[in-house]
Amino acid sequence: MTEIGWASVRSGRSVALRTKTYFWGDVIVLRCVGHLWAGEETTAFRQGVEKLLSERHRVVINLTEVDHIDSTGLAALVHLLTQKRDPESGARLVSSRMRLTELLRRTKLDTVIMVYASEEEAVASFPKQRSSSPDSRS
Repeated sequence: MTEIGWASVRSGRSVALRTKTYFWGDVIVLRCVGHLWAGEETTAFRQGVEKLLSERHRVVINLTEVDHIDSTGLAALVHLLTQKRDPESGARLVSSRMRLTELLRRTKLDTVIMVYASEEEAVASFPKQRSSSPDSRS
């Protein structure tokens, strides 16, 4: 894994959301810590992930260390996780927190968004990249 670094968005005096970004093969993993709720942090988070999706097309969002997600944060996740339908690209969600899983179930979003138990499982869910070898037809 190649670490890119940490980024923080402040809400008032405290850091509301921190993200650690690193590569896992050809996938960018975003490990989030803090809160994902209405305000600058959700806007910055959404814009950052949209930028990554436009550049890399394979992103894992790990919310295991996110303590709270409000409706604005949930809307941002739904947008990010459903905007790219191509199975070769897009974003995957990781969380071991039952609260998020239950929230998705209650809102019926579990039919649209799959939550993976680990980063490894989420990364493995992307199809293997096909090598661009020349056509071998005779």
